[in-house]
Amino acid sequence: MSVLKLFSGEIIRLVKYKILPVGVATTAIWVAILYFLEPREELYLAPMFIFIDVGAMSILLIGASHFLEKQEGTIKSLMVMPVTKREILISKTAASMVLALESAVITAAALYFIHKITLNYALLFLFVIIAGAAHAAIGFVLSLIGRDFTSMLGIMAAYMFIFTIPSIFYSVGLIDEKYKYLMMVSPSHASNELIRAAVSGEYETGLIIAGCVYLILLAAVLFRFAVYPMFKDKAVRG
Repeated sequence: MSVLKLFSGEIIRLVKYKILPVGVATTAIWVAILYFLEPREELYLAPMFIFIDVGAMSILLIGASHFLEKQEGTIKSLMVMPVTKREILISKTAASMVLALESAVITAAALYFIHKITLNYALLFLFVIIAGAAHAAIGFVLSLIGRDFTSMLGIMAAYMFIFTIPSIFYSVGLIDEKYKYLMMVSPSHASNELIRAAVSGEYETGLIIAGCVYLILLAAVLFRFAVYPMFKDKAVRG
């Protein structure tokens, strides 16, 4: 029950800080673009749109939420409640997943209502959850490392330059396909490949399994050895 109450509080804060509405507005832009495309073009671009929301937007919005809470002293208030730090992190991660799932649901609905395109929805949502968890962990790490929101944006820009932009280049054919296994080292690219596989229905089983295992392990390691220790330290110091 503690986690559910904390989760509802996180959702309320996401709305209060205009973070959830911004996420919905961003997805609405993707839907508007999809409306003017042919079905073949939609299937090509839709995974990239979902990936941008699950990856880059999730990290950005987690950072914004973290520093807004820090300004208001929300974390200090949570520390005096009869809840554990682990429960607080679980609720924050679950709330961040709402942002990722919102994009997948709206985009999948748009594909259906615009051109009657159906997807493997169970697989899509599973992959979005896996990718969203990994990027939530990355978002927390970048937020906890940054001194303020501006420095966090700088760190995020460096992360995107190294991991996200090459994945987009690969998607549009600017990076040769022979590097596809090497590219899977990037959390962004692994997430992109999972989402693209769910939308297109075309995938290499070994590559997809490797991507799932990698992202799950990455999320577990980051939460256990980076996010949780840094969150405890930041919470104590305020």
